[in-house]
Amino acid sequence: MTQSGGAGPALPSDADARLSWGSVTLGDVLDRRVWGLALMLAWQFITFFSPAIHYSTRNDVSHFNSVVGYSSLGLVAVLLVAAGQAGVFSRAMGRPVLRWATPVALVLSTIVLAIVDVSEVFRQPWCSIAAAISGVGLGVLYLAWGDVLRRLNIVEVTVKTASAFLLAAVLFALTVMLPKLAAVVITSALPIGVGAILFQGLGVWRTTEEVGKPALHQGAFSVRAVFSLGVLSLAGSFARSFFLAGTPIVSDGSYPWLFLMATIGAIVIVCGPLLSATSPDFAAAYKTSVFALGFVMLLLPLLEPGSFAADAAGVVTYCVVMLLMWVVLARLTGLYGLSPLFAFGIGWASCTAGLLAGTFGGALVLSTVAVTPRLLSLVTLLCVCLLFFAYLFLFTESTMARLLGGGRFGRRPFRERCHQLRVDFNLTEREEEVLVLVAKGRSTPRIREELGLTAGTVNAHLSHLYRKLDVHDRQELIDLVESER
Repeated sequence: MTQSGGAGPALPSDADARLSWGSVTLGDVLDRRVWGLALMLAWQFITFFSPAIHYSTRNDVSHFNSVVGYSSLGLVAVLLVAAGQAGVFSRAMGRPVLRWATPVALVLSTIVLAIVDVSEVFRQPWCSIAAAISGVGLGVLYLAWGDVLRRLNIVEVTVKTASAFLLAAVLFALTVMLPKLAAVVITSALPIGVGAILFQGLGVWRTTEEVGKPALHQGAFSVRAVFSLGVLSLAGSFARSFFLAGTPIVSDGSYPWLFLMATIGAIVIVCGPLLSATSPDFAAAYKTSVFALGFVMLLLPLLEPGSFAADAAGVVTYCVVMLLMWVVLARLTGLYGLSPLFAFGIGWASCTAGLLAGTFGGALVLSTVAVTPRLLSLVTLLCVCLLFFAYLFLFTESTMARLLGGGRFGRRPFRERCHQLRVDFNLTEREEEVLVLVAKGRSTPRIREELGLTAGTVNAHLSHLYRKLDVHDRQELIDLVESER
């Protein structure tokens, strides 16, 4: 698989996608990006979905517990700060001390939550404080991975996120089966591994690079994120609370493997259309995911709440939504050259707020109203309506063209093709600029004038382009840009 650099990929053509799929190797599936993302997800699953660290888990929807509530609030807070003050946040994360403070804070919060779980006196406010800190740390890592994923094309994003989710589910299942002390030690070590890969191996935020400054209508983008990603996650979490019926299923010995099976199902649902031999169509993946979630929700009146089938359906909704969010945000950020701090900040804040609102809303209804077939039918109708309401706000090509002012992405011009060539052949930003001007038919003197370069520098860039793209003259270069391969 080609190594990518620069601001982010455009959506490949069908032939390019088939070529990329055919070049996927075991190294792509298990590289350090996959391991780093998997370690972060495994920490999240173990901390919030099992009693290995703390008795209060996200599956226990019978009350608004401090771990889920405060961690979600901390997560949303740091995401919104990063989205609203991207420059300040980026400069702050450029300091090594602050970067490494994130995994250290997660380690300490994990240990505190584990102590609170077994202590009779060491409880509040330490539980809420540790949970909030864990949410803040997790939010920073989400943003860091957004910076990593925006550099990959759609094929790489699909392969690496699916592999990371699967690996995280395996680590989750193996860890929660260990004695509590061993599980706490392993879980506490996971953030250090994530930090080493992100900040040392991949060099995230080592330089304050300004990424993607299109004329984005940020207010409209935020509203659309809330009504698509936020409402989608709200519908999933609200339905899940009724599937689980206020009974935490982490006490079931088969639960870790149930989570693994749900992860595999989510990979098939979300990534299946992207693995198609015809096209890596993101819109098809979104449609398939919404259809699958709607189908699962229609099963709500037919399944006994708290049964194994209901538990499985509830966990599937979570896994589908979470995997879909990573693919959605990575694709939007890379394809449209958006700032990962803004796109991932607004996107994950909307998703987390929706998850929290759905969990709390479902728990509130379950605590005040008896569960009857009529109630389940009404809940199903509400959730399905929310699903399709969210689908109406899908980030389509035409929608993004309007949000970006209608110029750059209203059509699929040769600029997009040039950007994909940059991703596929590891061109530099300056080489892409030269490629665009050559594709426009500009002469060397005109390129030198527009870019402020010397004639020798322009010729050097052209020489690099010929070598990297395996062409011999300007006409072959133009033909390559215009071709669909």
